[in-house]
Amino acid sequence: MRWIFRLVMAVVVVIIAAVVLVVVLPGEKIAKLAADQVKAQTGRDLTFEGEVKISWYPVLGVATGPVTLSNASWSDAGPMFRAQSAAIGVDMMALMGGNIRIKQIEVVGPDVVLEKARDGRVNWELLPAGEAVAGADSSGAAPAFSLDKLSVRDARLRYVDHGGDTLEIADLDASLVWGGAGKPADITLRLTPYGEVIEVSATVADLTGMLEGGVSAVVAEVEAAGATVSFDGRGGIAPQMAGVISADIPKPDALLRALGQEAAGVPGAVSFGGEVTFTKAAKLSLRKGRAALGPNAVSLAADVDLGGDRPQVTAQVVAGALDFSAFLASDDNSEAGDGWSTAAIDASALGAVDGVITLAAESIDLGTLKFASSRVKVSVERSRAVFALQELQGYDGVITGEFVANNRSGLSVGGTLNANALEMSTLLADLADISRFTGKATAKLSFLGGGQSVDAIMKSLKGSGSMNVGSGTITGFDLDKLFRGSTGGGTTVFDSMSATMQIAGGVVSNEDLLMELPSVLAKGKGTIGLGAQDINYTFVPQLRSETDNGIAVPVRIKGPWSSPKIWPDLEAVIDQNFSEEKKQLEEKLENKVKDKLGVTTEEGQSVEDALKQKLEKKVGDKLLNLLGGD
Repeated sequence: MRWIFRLVMAVVVVIIAAVVLVVVLPGEKIAKLAADQVKAQTGRDLTFEGEVKISWYPVLGVATGPVTLSNASWSDAGPMFRAQSAAIGVDMMALMGGNIRIKQIEVVGPDVVLEKARDGRVNWELLPAGEAVAGADSSGAAPAFSLDKLSVRDARLRYVDHGGDTLEIADLDASLVWGGAGKPADITLRLTPYGEVIEVSATVADLTGMLEGGVSAVVAEVEAAGATVSFDGRGGIAPQMAGVISADIPKPDALLRALGQEAAGVPGAVSFGGEVTFTKAAKLSLRKGRAALGPNAVSLAADVDLGGDRPQVTAQVVAGALDFSAFLASDDNSEAGDGWSTAAIDASALGAVDGVITLAAESIDLGTLKFASSRVKVSVERSRAVFALQELQGYDGVITGEFVANNRSGLSVGGTLNANALEMSTLLADLADISRFTGKATAKLSFLGGGQSVDAIMKSLKGSGSMNVGSGTITGFDLDKLFRGSTGGGTTVFDSMSATMQIAGGVVSNEDLLMELPSVLAKGKGTIGLGAQDINYTFVPQLRSETDNGIAVPVRIKGPWSSPKIWPDLEAVIDQNFSEEKKQLEEKLENKVKDKLGVTTEEGQSVEDALKQKLEKKVGDKLLNLLGGD
């Protein structure tokens, strides 16, 4: 609403400058007297260029060429007000009666500069504080004043806060229709700051009281890019307001572009409403708030203190079913294995506000993951946000923990997660489209990473974790039958599964995966590269035996996530299961080679070395014969 306030202030400045022109009566001489009077009252220079034309009856009228009003002495931005031309018409009979009734003011091409100095001074305060209004009697009463119509065409407004924001709006048309004190004033604005027309209309019940610093009933509406925002309540130029606000935004991205912002990719329509209060102390409150984005609807209450270095926000959000799947949908053009994004992450938003926001929802759909009743608390302080997962119910279990994003001295992310009794069949089906695994899992995970891109963060991750699964099944094959020589489908029933892991440099290391079956033990160890998106893992099913040396069939999994190679490690199969047989077979082969080639070995010499020595001797003898040696 700040920019609306500044537009209204621009109109006020235009009115003041135009009203001053009423004193410009016949010719250049009186124009100079008027300029002198403005100089005496305000310290500003009022300058007319070209001829000043006067009409006397039935309407006292003044028309000028270019006109300027100088800026405050501390400003170096040029004139506060300038216009290509100005015209004003005054009711002569009312003027003769001691009142001022302006029939019409028309200003073409005004250029208005509103400035706020670092020390709080503003250039639109034309009269010193406490100065009496010119023309007021000894009791302080001013002549009655009314303005039938104000018209401003092709205006340009610049707002410069030397300690904050800068705003510029061009191609602005404005009008004011007012019957005078005690009567409502209708204000309309039409501007095209970024190629899209924005229209503002408002009715102020007591414009005089508002201009004098009071409050008045206000009904206002803004239309742009098919969106409508309305307000019905009371307000003042302090600024302050209280009333009911509502918004209907069918195309949020189109509205953002109309306001000069980048499109946010918001799917679906947005609506908003509630009771809003904004005080002179820059405190904003929302009660009975309601908002909807697509299928998502929430009720909310909030308090925002804008008086500090950063807005301080306290808010409570309550929702039914929330569906964010459309916002978190993956890019169809992306392919696994292409690596993580190296684009710089802009985390400056973490420093935009401080505060605490709580969310309670009946369910949350994140696209790949889905949760039932959920409670989340977000705390932000000096560019550090903590997302406390007080309760995420889903997959027949509960997840708790926290996630932290810290941008105080470079971006870092970390957190802890605790999962209790999650059903693996539905969880893996959502995460990786795997539906063959069942079992209840309990898991813990802690992690920390830093960097200015997703790639840098994933390659820097460190932490630890553990997982335990009770009895469950794996459909599609039966390990017991496979070890007994029976191929085909079936279901593997296991009694338990457990594993721990360490994370360092973006690599997960595991040495103790253990799956227990009635007659088979399945072990595993290896690494998973979170940063490099690769895997190097060995899974070893082994028949149970009293000596723990039953037949084992290691399976290697190695390569990028997108296309890992999976194969049985036959060398390891032989080494683990037939080591004695292999040794005996090697001895038999060595003896056959020795007998066939006539190779003899000395004590401590291998067959390979003896064979190499004999071949070198034969090659040497042949070279001697070729060169004519003995």
